[in-house]
Amino acid sequence: MQEAVKNIKRSEKVKKNNFLNSINNIYSQLLTGQEVKSEADKMLDNIRLAHDEWGNAENFFQNATDPDLIDHAIFRMEAARTKYIYLMRLAREMGIYIEL
Repeated sequence: MQEAVKNIKRSEKVKKNNFLNSINNIYSQLLTGQEVKSEADKMLDNIRLAHDEWGNAENFFQNATDPDLIDHAIFRMEAARTKYIYLMRLAREMGIYIEL
């Protein structure tokens, strides 16, 4: 029951933050002419980049032939996977959800 209440409060907080970020974005666009991204948008961009890095690391592993490069490719692939998982967990804690 407490978890449901926490989720509702978190959802309300995210909606309020999204509204405030939208207002801030409009105000910044009027003053500077540049778009300012919200924290959620920045997080989503980072997640997409991390997902792409993971895919690139897997492709590099598939094409590596030298034993030293294979070791490097494995390390790179695991690092990219760990980064992606970390960012997804952080986004979930922030109440941000994404479909890739």
